[in-house]
Amino acid sequence: MRKIEAMYTASAVLIMLVFHAVYSKGGLAFGYVNIFLFPIAAAAYLCTKRFLLFFAAAFTCILYPVFTAVYEIDGLNAAMPIVTFGSLLFATFAYKSFAERLNKDWEETIAKAETAKRDKVREFERLVSFENDVRDKELKIISLYEITKQMSESLKFEDIFNVLGVFLKDNFTFRRCELVILKWDHPAARLDRAYSIWLEPPAGERRNKTDHEALIKMLSDDRKVTHLTRDADPAAFTDLALEDEINEFAAIPLLSENKMVAILTVENMPKTDLGKLVILSAQFALEIKKVLLYETVEELALTDGLTGLFVRRYFMERFNEELYRSKRYKFKFVFLMIDIDDFKKCNDTYGHLVGDVVLKETGRIMKDSIREIDLASRYGGEEFALVLPETTREGARLVAERIRKRVEDNIFKAYDEKLKITVSIGMSVYPEDTSDSRGMIETADAALYMAKKSGKNIVCEYKK
Repeated sequence: MRKIEAMYTASAVLIMLVFHAVYSKGGLAFGYVNIFLFPIAAAAYLCTKRFLLFFAAAFTCILYPVFTAVYEIDGLNAAMPIVTFGSLLFATFAYKSFAERLNKDWEETIAKAETAKRDKVREFERLVSFENDVRDKELKIISLYEITKQMSESLKFEDIFNVLGVFLKDNFTFRRCELVILKWDHPAARLDRAYSIWLEPPAGERRNKTDHEALIKMLSDDRKVTHLTRDADPAAFTDLALEDEINEFAAIPLLSENKMVAILTVENMPKTDLGKLVILSAQFALEIKKVLLYETVEELALTDGLTGLFVRRYFMERFNEELYRSKRYKFKFVFLMIDIDDFKKCNDTYGHLVGDVVLKETGRIMKDSIREIDLASRYGGEEFALVLPETTREGARLVAERIRKRVEDNIFKAYDEKLKITVSIGMSVYPEDTSDSRGMIETADAALYMAKKSGKNIVCEYKK
């Protein structure tokens, strides 16, 4: 617009000079009139259309008579400056109106373009976000597939939990994760074993203080995912004996065929991440079910179905392995032969069903009285055998007496019967009594014979 104003001014000045030269007859006064027309025209340019029409009428009605009467100019020449200036005014106004409309159209076009641009940018951002979400989900699916594949290759809880631990460390923030395997003693569940993984292993030994019994009780009724915070659930933190470092605690029941087989707990994991772990836990529950089935099949092949102790074949394999290890590292080694006193009389009096209960309960007492590294077997009939690696004669004597006393004090409840039984135990020690497995069995059997002969319900050591 400034260029148009400059052109308009130059044109007006040029026309005035021409008029002044042509109509010099009017003298200096006519020149002043021409000079006066310019600012009037410029003022009209800046005014509204109505004011512009007023100036045009003034040029025609006032200046024309002035030019013709005062300056004695003929009508045609007197009309020339008026027509010229009027034409400039109307041409400038027309251009101004056109420019304003054009500018308005451009502004509307630019505004629409900006709106369309913003819409396109938002659409692009939405598509980028969608693509990122799809990529994230794809990566998660791939990760879940990989971890599932790795879990499927494992047949032990330790292995699949270690695979899960690696995944958790790579994808989550937490303090400690624990897998609690349950064992069902109808109708209640109890702790069978537990495995822990720390995001950052603590310095020194850290004893697990979580009250598993309270944890199992908490989840047994509703079997729902539970998330606790110390501020909102202080009583629960106290009941579970959770440490002071724990501010958030989550427990996820792992179900198989509508039965809770394990519990996955995690400490100090943000609640926003818990949903992802819950999704993963569903697959984890299937893997646990597979391992439990594998262990069941394995136990059926290695253990006696009635007592839960090792079968004789597998026991002898392990017996020879432990004996070889004891020889290599010069460890003490003890073998116990245990026999239920008057078991035939028990069967004849109460029947074989009661006798089976006695065998089963005796096997349980034996397992509860020994260490994890010790080996217990149903050797045959009412006879049991124990291997106590890295054990001295004095230590084995204590174990044998503990078993004998617990059996003696126990009341065996079978159906409607309540009865008391006793056991006799024979003991053989490597390398003092013998140096091979056959010799140990024979010497322990000889000691057992001496115990029976001495009145039963006694522990007898082999004597050469």
